[in-house]
Amino acid sequence: MDLKSKVIEILGKENYTFTQLAEYLHMTEDGLTLELTNKTLELRNLEAISKALRVPLYSFFRAEGMKFNFNEKPYYINKLWTGEDDTKSIKELNFEIKLLKQIITLKEEQLRKLES
Repeated sequence: MDLKSKVIEILGKENYTFTQLAEYLHMTEDGLTLELTNKTLELRNLEAISKALRVPLYSFFRAEGMKFNFNEKPYYINKLWTGEDDTKSIKELNFEIKLLKQIITLKEEQLRKLES
């Protein structure tokens, strides 16, 4: 599956259209299609798509056959901060731990599939 197809799949699950996404990125549909097809989409735009749809950036590059559970998806990965940050609350830290556990679970599942 190509990058455009993956983006459209996620858009459908999130009840958005390709037209809405192009408008959000201040691009034409043809321009967005061209960049996705040629794999020339700027990383900041792919990151913006990831944020808008609240899906991890890596979900656009997951291996064929790996299904994405939209009901239990981890939210945008850049919410995680690995440096020292004294201002985080216990709730925020627990939320980040939950996200990391979800990511680990996805990676373990991917590893099991590769090993079998």
